[in-house]
Amino acid sequence: MATRDVSVTRVSPLSAFRVGLAMSLVGMAAWLIAVALLYAGMGAAGIWDQVNSLLGDIGGSQAVTFGLVMSFAALLGAIGAILTTILAPLSAVVYNAIVDLFGGLQVRHQEEAS
Repeated sequence: MATRDVSVTRVSPLSAFRVGLAMSLVGMAAWLIAVALLYAGMGAAGIWDQVNSLLGDIGGSQAVTFGLVMSFAALLGAIGAILTTILAPLSAVVYNAIVDLFGGLQVRHQEEAS
């Protein structure tokens, strides 16, 4: 097995943007699936019926529905995805500035014999 040390001295902001965008979209999809499963579980436990009953008792006319919960979750997920996508290239720029001062990230690459 051969090992060698590799130094990561620069990260392309465009590459970081692409990876950040892909990861944030996958994260948003996972977030929406998790919210849907949580809504279904809470619905099976009867929690939404109790919440809607409570809202009706205090004079509220809006009921908590699946569409309302998913719309709110999609809005939060979109905000998170946009922030993640914007912060990824900014993180690459900051990393590149720090690398100029202190050096790169050392990674040990080990090749396995097949």
